[in-house]
Amino acid sequence: MSMGKVPGVTELSADQMAVLAGLADSIKGMGEGKKAVGTTHSGVLLHGPGGIFSSFGSEREVITAHIQSDGIGKFLPLRPSMDTDPRYPSITGITASSGTQPTNTCDSAPNAYLKGCYLTSRFGRLRFDTNTIEFDKVITRYNRGDFMDLMLLGQLIGDEQIQAGLVPEGITEDDILNVATVAEMMVAGVQAQRELTRQMWQGSILIDHEFPGLDGQIATGQVDADTNVACPALDSDVKDFALDNVCGTGRDIVEYVSMMDYYLHHIARRTSLNPVTWVLAMREELFYELSACWPCRYLTNRCANAAGTAVGVINDENNVKMRDDMRDGMYLWVNGRKMKVVTDDGIFEHNSSNNANLNDGQYASTIYQVPMTVLGNFPVTYREYLNYKSGVAAKVAPFSNLRRPDFWSDRGVFSWAYDGQLWCFLLGLKTEQRIVLRAPHLAGRIDNVMYEPIQHLRDSDPDGAYFADGGLSARPIPQRTSYAVWASGAIAAARS
Repeated sequence: MSMGKVPGVTELSADQMAVLAGLADSIKGMGEGKKAVGTTHSGVLLHGPGGIFSSFGSEREVITAHIQSDGIGKFLPLRPSMDTDPRYPSITGITASSGTQPTNTCDSAPNAYLKGCYLTSRFGRLRFDTNTIEFDKVITRYNRGDFMDLMLLGQLIGDEQIQAGLVPEGITEDDILNVATVAEMMVAGVQAQRELTRQMWQGSILIDHEFPGLDGQIATGQVDADTNVACPALDSDVKDFALDNVCGTGRDIVEYVSMMDYYLHHIARRTSLNPVTWVLAMREELFYELSACWPCRYLTNRCANAAGTAVGVINDENNVKMRDDMRDGMYLWVNGRKMKVVTDDGIFEHNSSNNANLNDGQYASTIYQVPMTVLGNFPVTYREYLNYKSGVAAKVAPFSNLRRPDFWSDRGVFSWAYDGQLWCFLLGLKTEQRIVLRAPHLAGRIDNVMYEPIQHLRDSDPDGAYFADGGLSARPIPQRTSYAVWASGAIAAARS
């Protein structure tokens, strides 16, 4: 008599095998020199003894409270590249004339020279591993009371993050609740997402394996990549708000942002790079505070009498509507244009712990104006990745006899390596990316803008002061007593 398929267990076993088979057909031999893999399971357990979702009678729906990283990365084009030391050329100008006007037509006349400058960039390398996964552990459950049909409400990584190449694709949200291999890969992916979000702004070549972020590229002091000769024509517009309150009585934030925008539009117009598209990038807390006072400041800017009192009478309803529309549409009115605002967790934030000039509850960060495209659709700020797909196809194939267990995903953005010992294995994740700013002279920043929100938002960075998680990564195994005729050992003792 056939007993049929046991619900849950066989499906999970098949899912685990499908994940590994789908990731790499080459997992057949490990070769020599592999690093040691743990001999016991150290990763997440979803079901069975110690599983975080193994309580009997668990409801199907699982609600997430995980805060995703978010920022400019999902708006930037992502291009493949194999160049480790690129050169981005620019014409910086034409020198002043040398010489005097000639007396005779064929005498020597004044002459000048065209000048150019090269910019460059470099890849940074990110590496994360899953924990050791013991195959025997992840295909088991307690019994039929340990449900394996869990469904996630919300998202842990977000579709936009996957499409942007910030997180590896192929990790479905429902599978991470029921397939431990996928859950471990998701954890590695979230780590990559967090680090890429940070490095896009704060990345520094002073730290091994990081790529230079926009904070270091939107700057003055630009130099030629080959000779280190200064190229001031490529300098960004950098201003200092000197820790004045964004809505205070000191420096006027509308004047600062408007002047930066006007200055950069002037360059775009006089270099014939228009139309240029820009975004304003800032911390989300700063945008919330800034948008509260922007309508009144914007509508009454320079409308004051000798006593400094605004003479413009603005209907409160108009102010509120303008504020709400800007918050809902994520933009600011700047010089008569709607400028898109991108809020970004990766922008560094000063607080009373890292800046002695700030009090508790005060924060400061930078507002950036970033050029996205010139001449309509030519990208000047974008991301590049080392294309593992091209590398595997062109370089590794001749050595296929080594049976390397490496494989790529996401069009070659991410490289995965399988490392195993008998029934224990882990997956290593690697990506090499960089952010490129081709037109720093069309970019600007306003540093040290201070703001005092009533409440700081939840942080996506585990190192942040406002990060919260809690709960368990392994559930205590309940003390259960099982009875069976063989459990007493009486039969075994009688036969010994």
